[in-house]
Amino acid sequence: MKYIFLSLIFVSLNCFKAQQTAIDSLKIQCEYSLHYQTDSTDIHSKDNENFLLFIGKNKSLFLSTNKYKRDSIKNSYIKQSSIKMLDLTNFPKTAFPYKIVKDYVNNNILFYDDISAKLSVYYTEKPNLIWKISDETDKIANIDCNIAYTNYAGRVYKAWYATNILLPEGPYKFNGLPGLITKIEDTKGYYKFELISIKDLSGYKKTIDMENNHINGKKITKKEYLNAKKNYIDNLGEELRNSGIFIGADAIKKAQDRAKKKNNPIELKVD
Repeated sequence: MKYIFLSLIFVSLNCFKAQQTAIDSLKIQCEYSLHYQTDSTDIHSKDNENFLLFIGKNKSLFLSTNKYKRDSIKNSYIKQSSIKMLDLTNFPKTAFPYKIVKDYVNNNILFYDDISAKLSVYYTEKPNLIWKISDETDKIANIDCNIAYTNYAGRVYKAWYATNILLPEGPYKFNGLPGLITKIEDTKGYYKFELISIKDLSGYKKTIDMENNHINGKKITKKEYLNAKKNYIDNLGEELRNSGIFIGADAIKKAQDRAKKKNNPIELKVD
């Protein structure tokens, strides 16, 4: 097993070298499935959701498929100046309202999230991952892959990457391997991302706003973000009462109990 240290973005493709802009031309679209366990003490708390990874010239965008659909519908209403008619109850639902932008120009990651209906925040970080390259090989979705290991935010991860797809990208905040990550999971089996489709969009002249709807978010540190998420769960009853929507005491208690069972976030600590 050999060790390599790769900085945030290992770029060998000329298409990634361009000036910074929020509107980016799309090159590749990947879709991943995430299988995860919300309660570390309850094996029956497993769930799944799909995510999209848009890879552009200057940046990449990672978000849940349903978050992308919700944002697309919302933006359509905004363009039609009919935001007052917007009914979110029938929108696709997601357990992961965050967006992750990897910025190739500034070598950092921007993490955007809606902590509550009234509070949108973002922070930046430079998670330089130290990858341990293994001699192991495997096939994922009939793609030849090599295997590597890394530690991030309190978890140990095993990653499969395709050496014939020369994109140093992957789901969530993972990147920096000499090939697209086709699968990555923590060694306890709580979180597993796996590639389910990949599309070449370079010939379609498509663009995407990598940071849409978060320009007015509050900038905070990652530690402040994790504390804010915890405080929201701890004070969920008060948050719901302050939302302006009438909710009975029993419903609030059930919501609090459900929230407290979500004790197994993907990031356990600040690196």
